[in-house]
Formats: sequence, C-alpha cells, structure tokens
Amino acid sequence: MPATISGKLDTIVGSNISEQGSITIALCGYGSQVPRVPTSSVVMLARLTAQDIEADDVGVVTAEVFGNDEIEPAGTYYTVTVKDDNGDIAQVNAYVFLAGNEYDLGDTPPFDPTLPMPPLPPLIYNQLLLIAFSPTPNFPGDTFTALAITLNGNVTSSTTSGIVAGNLYTFIISQDSTGGWTFKWPPNMLGATAVDPEAGSLTIQTFVAIANNGPLLPIGPASYYP
Repeated sequence: MPATISGKLDTIVGSNISEQGSITIALCGYGSQVPRVPTSSVVMLARLTAQDIEADDVGVVTAEVFGNDEIEPAGTYYTVTVKDDNGDIAQVNAYVFLAGNEYDLGDTPPFDPTLPMPPLPPLIYNQLLLIAFSPTPNFPGDTFTALAITLNGNVTSSTTSGIVAGNLYTFIISQDSTGGWTFKWPPNMLGATAVDPEAGSLTIQTFVAIANNGPLLPIGPASYYP
C-alpha cells in the first residue's frame, strides 16, 4: 500500500485560492543502487522526482508515494519542496513515509538527513500455525511461536520439534462443539495446565524454552475461554 501525503497551502496575506502554489517530491538516499520495490515482480524506480504537484482550488495538495520501508536499499527518504505560484521556493524538508500511512505535511515532523535514520517499526507477520487434528500431533517450533489445534478426539500423546532456546511458545488448545476430549501435553513441557474439557472452550498457555528442543517451562497458569 502506498503512503498518502497531503498539505494545505496558503498565502501570508489571506486566501488567494487561485495562486496557492505546488510541491515537488524527490526520493533521496538510495546511494549507488537503482532504488527498487520488491513485489511479485521487482519494480525499479526510474522517475525519482515528481515536479510541481499543484494545489487544488481550495489549496490542498495530495500525492501517493511508495513507503520508504518498501524501498531497497534501506535508508531512503523523501524531500518535499514547497513553492509559491511564481515558482519561488519557501522551504525544502526531508521526510520518512511508511507504507499504508497518511501524512499531513502541516503537522508531520521533518527528518534531518544529517542524523541517523529513525528505526523502522518491526514487521508484523503471521506467527500462528494451525495444526490438523491427530491423536499424536507434533508441534514444530522452528518457524512458528504460536501453535493451535482443535480437538475432535482424544490426544493420547504429543511431541515438539525444532524448539529454540529463549523463545516463548504459546499453545492454543480448542475443544470442538462436542467437547470432553483429553489432551496429553508433550513430555518436555513441564507444569502444563490440564485442558478445559468444556465444549467450544480454549485453553491458552505460554511457555519459555530453556534449551533447544526443551524443556519448556510455563510462565504462568493457562487461561480458559470463555
């Protein structure tokens, strides 16, 4: 998703809507590489400056750009040049825009390129693995840190694999609409709470791995929902 930027331009002597001005947007900070946006097919950015984007009849200027967090190499930023209707430059400011966000230039703090780049927020990605029911399921911990299974029968034994020391692992055990099914926790999960037998219930418990492949110790008792 692009970043949307907007701003309202005016004059120092009252509104003169027909002559509000424009902005120019330029991508900077890509160094010796052609900036690119990895998508289903990598896009190389050839036009790096959008000249003289004019305000509308009420003085508002808007544009959409790729988020700096989408662009490679890392460390890019944009400059926004504000001009009057004669083309005279009022000021040039630098900004970091993140994909999917909206920015009002009137209250968005500019970025100082002489200072270190502000840290980008961590990526959010799916960490929940849904495991098909089996009476002897395995819970892999090498890729996912949240593992869920819905019981429609009894689990007589279960195991874990790929557990990484220091990680927190959350287990979500659900009863189906029948309920009453039993669940035997993996033997390397110590101090686990018994699963709620009520139909439609969820048992949620988080463990910390104190060594690769276990053991896993609970950081607190399980929670039952509803």
